[in-house]
Amino acid sequence: MKRFVLIVLALLLVVSFGLNAQEENKKLKPDEAEQLIQQYTQQAEQLKTQLDQEKAAAEKLQAEVDSLKNVIDELNAKIAELEKKVEEQSYYIVKPGDWLSKLAEYPDVYGHGNYARWRDIYKANKDLIQNPDLILPGWKLKIPRP
Repeated sequence: MKRFVLIVLALLLVVSFGLNAQEENKKLKPDEAEQLIQQYTQQAEQLKTQLDQEKAAAEKLQAEVDSLKNVIDELNAKIAELEKKVEEQSYYIVKPGDWLSKLAEYPDVYGHGNYARWRDIYKANKDLIQNPDLILPGWKLKIPRP
């Protein structure tokens, strides 16, 4: 039993001595520490430079996005204006003396030579027009567009 205790104590001394030696080896010498500091400082400077370049690129892209948003807003305004024009042109108020084939040839409806398109106007306004030979002044007729 004494022998066992002595062996265990000896092993503990050897292990603790080995651990102390490893810790001594882990400590850096001043010149090695200086080298590591310089290396990490250079890496930090390179990363800062790269970050500045990325920030500049991001700002440039943001300016481009803002420019494109302005273009989109302008195009949306034009679309709204054109839709309003189409909506305005999609109706015709019947005047005295009008009949369907006559108004189909009006320039603001279908234009000259399109008298046969009176059927399109009639089909679009069946809820209002009972007899295609009789339309009354003041009626607001839908003009279907292709």
